[in-house]
Amino acid sequence: MTDSSLPTSGAAALFTSTLIREQQAVYGFVRGLVGNAEQARDITQDVFLFAWQAAQDGTPPFHASKDERGVRRWLYCVAYRRAASALRHQGVVSFERLNIDDDAQLARLGTETPFEEAIAEQEILRTALAELGTDDAACLLLYVVQGFTTREIATMLEITLDAAKKRVARAKQRLRDSYFAREQSPAAKEIR
Repeated sequence: MTDSSLPTSGAAALFTSTLIREQQAVYGFVRGLVGNAEQARDITQDVFLFAWQAAQDGTPPFHASKDERGVRRWLYCVAYRRAASALRHQGVVSFERLNIDDDAQLARLGTETPFEEAIAEQEILRTALAELGTDDAACLLLYVVQGFTTREIATMLEITLDAAKKRVARAKQRLRDSYFAREQSPAAKEIR
């Protein structure tokens, strides 16, 4: 490299396109794990700083092959590790919501739920998600929200393929059970 502050043009282009395409999704994933918007922004910024450094050095996944899917897996692996580390330091796991931050996103999802019902629904979902362990929540978010395969999740989280499949299945079932138990509770009906 001729200038130590700039990565090669191919790596820079890959980094830039990745940043534009994945920044909000990585933030949503991290926010789903840590529950705090400001902390999620900090972790997301750290993830992209690590990505910039890797692009600058031309190290995998930012090398000549330009494997966008590999870069995406790498980002979520780094994001998971940073979020898990932050949670270990806090000693607390909490979830606020999935990545539904404004009315425009709700509209894009085609949701025409009245405001009061949407708030009650979010609270039930948040509480159900809070009951999942960090590893199960990460597997579920990577699989359902981010669209990774269980094989990719296994690689990212450094677990076996069977463990990834079991975590995703277990997390889905626990979330479903907790969600429906809370939805049927008198307190949830009272909110609506």
